[in-house]
Amino acid sequence: MIEESKTIKEKFGVLDSVPVGACLLRDDFVVLFWNTCLEEWTKIPRRKILGTKITTHFPHLSQLKYATRFKQIFAGGPPTIFSSQIHKHLIPATCQDGQQRIQQTTVTAVPALEAGVAEEEIRDWLLQTLELEPDGTFGVGEPTSAFLSGEYRPSVSSSIWPGVNSPSFYALLVIQDVTDLTHRIQAYRTLRDQALEEVKVRQQVEEKLRSSQLFIQQIADAAPYLLYIYDLTQRRNVYVNGQASKLLGYTPQEILQMEMALFSSLVYPEDLERVEAHLQKFPSAQDGHILELEYRLKHRSGEWRWFRCRDQVFARTADGRPKQIFGTAQDITEYKWAEDALRQQNERELLMATITQHIRQSLDLGEVLNTTVTEVRQFLQADRVMIVRFNFCTGYLCAAPATGAVTVESVAPNCRPMLGETLENFCFDEFYLEAYQHRAIRPIADVCAADLPQDQIDLLAEFEVKAYLVVPLVQGDELWGLLMAHQCSPRQWMQLEVELLSSLATQLAIAIKQAELYQQLQAANLKLERLATLDELTQLANRRRFDQYLEMEWRRQAGEETPLSLILCDIDSFKSYNDTYGHPGGDECLRQVAGAIGNAVDRPADLVARYGGEEFAVILPNTAIQRAVLVAEHIQLKIAALQLPHAGCQVSPYVTVSFGVASIVPASESAGPEILIAAADQALYQAKRLGRDRIQLYQPDPASGKPNGTVTPLLPVDFSMPNTNLPSPTSA
Repeated sequence: MIEESKTIKEKFGVLDSVPVGACLLRDDFVVLFWNTCLEEWTKIPRRKILGTKITTHFPHLSQLKYATRFKQIFAGGPPTIFSSQIHKHLIPATCQDGQQRIQQTTVTAVPALEAGVAEEEIRDWLLQTLELEPDGTFGVGEPTSAFLSGEYRPSVSSSIWPGVNSPSFYALLVIQDVTDLTHRIQAYRTLRDQALEEVKVRQQVEEKLRSSQLFIQQIADAAPYLLYIYDLTQRRNVYVNGQASKLLGYTPQEILQMEMALFSSLVYPEDLERVEAHLQKFPSAQDGHILELEYRLKHRSGEWRWFRCRDQVFARTADGRPKQIFGTAQDITEYKWAEDALRQQNERELLMATITQHIRQSLDLGEVLNTTVTEVRQFLQADRVMIVRFNFCTGYLCAAPATGAVTVESVAPNCRPMLGETLENFCFDEFYLEAYQHRAIRPIADVCAADLPQDQIDLLAEFEVKAYLVVPLVQGDELWGLLMAHQCSPRQWMQLEVELLSSLATQLAIAIKQAELYQQLQAANLKLERLATLDELTQLANRRRFDQYLEMEWRRQAGEETPLSLILCDIDSFKSYNDTYGHPGGDECLRQVAGAIGNAVDRPADLVARYGGEEFAVILPNTAIQRAVLVAEHIQLKIAALQLPHAGCQVSPYVTVSFGVASIVPASESAGPEILIAAADQALYQAKRLGRDRIQLYQPDPASGKPNGTVTPLLPVDFSMPNTNLPSPTSA
């Protein structure tokens, strides 16, 4: 490390004399060089920062947007510029006036010291990168060394599949303080706005002087745009200034000689209709009123250039009709390119925001993936966008052939769908699988011109695919699947489109992980809920679930004014049963009795629960007392049918159960479900007291004159006693 630091200091020491910040990072983000300028700007001494990770001092550099781009540099990728318009300060530093310095940062891959970069080459490279003269002033130069010309660049193959046998590189950060320049640009824009206002005033003056052909000629020679006079009656130009040669490649004489063929010769075919509509507006135009239009003209070289024209009536006929128009046409091609790039960038950001929002709002993986393919196809204007999910056993580590299934698809109406198709050995060979695991992207502009295996060509031809773009979906170290875009005609994929799909792949990997974690969480919650609400021995609802359900049904039945019934069951002489057959036998008895009760209660809304040790409870929502008694009788018959021996029981040689049944219509002013529990419990007590193995019913006292559902003492009715209206369950 000491020898490395010494060598770096010798080779990069020249950067201490330049008026820009310079920092050298190793691929683990350790600072190897920190020049004097950065010491002055950041107030961080060289001795304090050398040998430490730069993210320790500037944590924001560990963000994905920086880490990803630095990773490309450490892999020998092309230089990366962090524009001051987007990243105002990659390494924050403060000016003397307290304001934050605005920085333009260039990060370049520098071969490790064993590559043998000479000090002179570093100095030449720095002068060229910053456009500095040897004396430190700004200027323009050309690369002067093999280092600059790309001799140390990695091979093309290594850049196509990053992460495979890449050479070792440092990242050299060169930071320019563009604070003053930024402020000057802002001042320039202010001056520009003032100039535009002055131009507007000047146009008013020009309006008064338009009759002077000499004046027009004088300003035409100095104007940086096309000046022309077009005759509406003759449908040809009668004047064009000298800028025609520079902007269109034609002399003014050649333009004039085109006469009526001017539009058909120069105007873009799709713009002809708009140009004609523009000319039709002048018969109704007032003097001084300016009409604007944007259209494309053909340069002599064959290139189509965008122009913005501003036309006004220049001369009229004797009867007042417009005869000639005077106009200016400014070349706005670069502006249009920038506008288109900005539009695409905005669309990309909007798409990313839309999909990211869906990912954050929904944990349904199907919804997220369907939104992704729909939005991506609309953005790319592709014929098909789909997601291929790999089988769990895929690749060279699996004995079976590598396959993947099309799980989600958005397809144009005129294309044959691929949803549900199983793809065998399609981009799944060992080479591509390894590349995809390193997040390599594979754009194919023309299937016919690409070197593809015949089985892939046949499959693509079956679905009329002529170009495609493949982006891997990597989850951790696992290759989860592929995001594919198809075009039914050859297509050159733009870098913006590739970057978009690469960013989306990262978001989809997050969505997939979130969905899997959510599914695991749901399964865990279901398991916890089951453990929290079930009795482990009998697999019936436990006491906690009983209390929750009774409270819920009490409120619901009160709102609907319908009866709620409760049955409490207790195994007769169960202590004697345990003493006779032991606790394992008692547990088995509880399980069988619980099963019999569960089989006797068949409505989904009814709840059977283990109420206590040998006690069970049945909640019967929306059930009158008559049906509750029938349910109790059914349970009694089911238990009797078990024929479980009970040698210690004085009532029967078999296991019997006593029942307490109560029913009430809950009212909003009543005390709560405890009144129903108390009534059923008292009925059960009466059943035990009267000899067990019977059903005892509690109803409101008729003498009180209060309706069912109020807090009223209940009178017991024994349904197991002789001469009752209902047959005795025991006799049955």
